[in-house]
Amino acid sequence: MRYWAILPLSVIFFSFGWAQRVCQSPDSLYVDSTGSAKILNLFVYVPATTSEFTIAVFDQADEDKVGQASSFVLFAPDGSEAMKLTNPQSKAWSEYKVAVNGRWGIWRLTVSGPQPPKGQRQSVRNYFLVRTIGDVDLFVKPEPVVLARGLRFAEPKFGGEPVHKFTVQVPELTRVRFNFLRPKEEQTVEIHLKLPEGANAEQRWGGLMRGSLEFLEVTGSRLHGLWDLTVKNVKGIYALGIEQELRVFFNEKPLMPMPQTVQVATFIAEENQLVPARLDITSPQTANELYVAFTDKNGLGTIFLLPGLTYRITASRGFEFDTQTIYASSDFRAFSIPIKRVLKRPEGWYCGDTHTHTVYSDGNDTPAQMAEAARGEGLDWFVLTDHGVGPAITHVLMAHQEALPFSEPKKFVVIPGEEFTTLNYHANIINGTVLEMPTAPLQRVIDVVLQSDSPERPITIKLNHPHWSGTAKASDLARQLERLPLIELWNDGGADGGKQTVLLWWELLNKGMRVFAETATDSHNRKTSKLGHRRTYIYLGDKPLTAANIVLALREGRSFLSRGAILLFNVNGALPGETITADQLTVRVEVQSALPVESVDLVHNGKVIYTFSVGGQKNFIGEINLNALEGWILAQANQKENPTPLAMTNPVFVKRSQQALSTKAQTE
Repeated sequence: MRYWAILPLSVIFFSFGWAQRVCQSPDSLYVDSTGSAKILNLFVYVPATTSEFTIAVFDQADEDKVGQASSFVLFAPDGSEAMKLTNPQSKAWSEYKVAVNGRWGIWRLTVSGPQPPKGQRQSVRNYFLVRTIGDVDLFVKPEPVVLARGLRFAEPKFGGEPVHKFTVQVPELTRVRFNFLRPKEEQTVEIHLKLPEGANAEQRWGGLMRGSLEFLEVTGSRLHGLWDLTVKNVKGIYALGIEQELRVFFNEKPLMPMPQTVQVATFIAEENQLVPARLDITSPQTANELYVAFTDKNGLGTIFLLPGLTYRITASRGFEFDTQTIYASSDFRAFSIPIKRVLKRPEGWYCGDTHTHTVYSDGNDTPAQMAEAARGEGLDWFVLTDHGVGPAITHVLMAHQEALPFSEPKKFVVIPGEEFTTLNYHANIINGTVLEMPTAPLQRVIDVVLQSDSPERPITIKLNHPHWSGTAKASDLARQLERLPLIELWNDGGADGGKQTVLLWWELLNKGMRVFAETATDSHNRKTSKLGHRRTYIYLGDKPLTAANIVLALREGRSFLSRGAILLFNVNGALPGETITADQLTVRVEVQSALPVESVDLVHNGKVIYTFSVGGQKNFIGEINLNALEGWILAQANQKENPTPLAMTNPVFVKRSQQALSTKAQTE
C-alpha cells in the first residue's frame, strides 16, 4: 500500500502571502473499472462574486497499468464542457486554474474510471484526492443507491487519518434517510451523526446486516441546519447514499446559502382536480444537478430552491397529459401548476408497470420513492420486482415491507414481486416470491408459481426480456415450455424495437400456448427511466382496483401494451383474452394517441391481414367485417418509421362454428 505526505484538510491555504479558502475531500476517493464506482461526480459551488478558483487532484495518474486512463472533466454550470484535466501527476498535486467568466453556480467534476489493458479482465482502480482553492465550496450529492452503484469512499491511501468528516446541508425537512454499505467486519466504519443544537429528532437504524444495505433514519422537527456526519475507523470501502439527495460538503461552513422551502400544487386544468405529478427542476446555474421531485397523492409537494435563482419547473404526469412549464424562484414561496389531459381513458381501464427495482437490489431509489414516482407518473398500480433467487431474499421482502403501506385499494396499488434471476433467464413473479434454487429449470419455476395460485391470493409469472444479452438462452428456453402465463415485450434493447420477442410470442401462440403479453419499464432510476413510459393497461370493468383483480386481468389477457396511445380493440364485442365462436367477424379499433399514428394493423396468427391507414392523426376509429378465421387476432398501432408499435393488444381467440367447418371441408 502506498502513502504520500499531503497537506491536511484546512480552510486556509497560504500562497504568495494571501490567505485563501481551501476545501478538500477525505482520504480517499476512488474510481474503478468494474461498474460499482466507474463514475464519480463532485460539485463546486461558485458564488456570483468569485472570478476564479483552482481545482486540484492529488495523485491523478493511475497507479496500475491500464488500457485507458481515468478521465477528469470539468463542466460549467450550464452543463457545457469547460475543461479537461489533462496533466495527471503521480504522488503530487495537479492544479488547474479556472476562470469563471460570469459562469457562477454549480460546476461539476466528472471522474471516469480507468479500463484494464486490452485482453485483460482484472479490475483497475485510481485512488486520489480533490481540493479547491478560492471562494468556492466542494461537495458531493449522494443519490439513495449504495449497492450496485453509489458514492464510495476508501480507507486512507495517502497518510491521512481513518476519519472522514462531512457537513450535510439539511433544509426544512421532517425526515432524512441515510443509506450505508459498510464492510462486513465489525469495529470498522463507525457512523456518528450530530444534529444542530435545538433539533428535536429521533434516530433509527434499520435495513439489512453489515455488508449489505443499512439505513439511518432521522425524523422530527427543527431538523433544518448543518449536520456533522463523521465516519470513524475507516477500513476497506464503504458507500453513502441519501434518499433526499442532500448536499454533503467537504468543509464545515459552506458558502452556499441554505435552499428555501417552496410549496407546489399540481392539478388538472379545466377539471379543478389536484393530482400527483412529476416535477423536473433546473436553472442555468444548476443544470449539472439533476433535480426531480413529485407531488404527493393529494397533488401537494415541497421543493427546495436556492435563493437568487430563476428555475424552470416542468410538471408532467405520463403520456396521458401534456407537460406544463413555468418559471419560479424561492421568492414565490408557493405556486400551482396546471397540466392538461390529452387522452381520456375509458371507464374500467387501469394502467401500471410490472417491472421496477429499488435500492434493495440494483435500483437507484428507495421503495417509498418508487411508489411516489408511480403515482406521479399517472400509474394506478405497479409491481416491485427486485432481483432475488433461492431462499436468500430478505432484501426483496424488506422492499415489500417498506412499499406496501403506500398501497390504497381502489385508488393505488403496490404489488409485491420478485425478479427471479438466473444466468439463463429472468422471470418476474407478480404478487409473491418463490424459493426455488437458481439451478431450477424455467418450467419448474413457472409450475411452482401456478401451483401457488389461489383465489385468496392470485399469483402469476412472466418471462422477462428473452432477447436481452444478459439472458441469451431465454428465447430457446421459451420454445421448450409447455406453459407460460406472460411474456414481456419491448424491453430487449435491440435496434429492432423488440421485434424478435414479438415474433417469439406469436410463435408460442401458434403452438397453442395461451400466453399473454405485457410491457414494463424495468426502471432502475425514477429520474432517468420514468415509470410508465411503457405501460400495461388492464380492464377490470366494475371490479375494484386490487392486487388480486390486477393479477387476474394480466393472467387472462384483458390488457393492451402502450408507449403513448390508448388502443381499444374488440371482435364481435369480445375483448382481448376472450374466445369466441363465429363465422363472421366485426372488428373494431379505437385509438387515442399522444403522438401521430400512421396505421393500425390487424394481425391474424402472426400475419398482418388488414391495415387501417390513419395518416398521422391522433384520434381514429375503424371497423371492418371479415370472414372468421381460426386462431387468434390482435391489433397494433404504428408510428411512422418506428419499429416498435405505439400500442399493441392481446389477442382475441376465434373458433369457427361446426357448421362452417363442415361446409369448408365439403368445399375442399
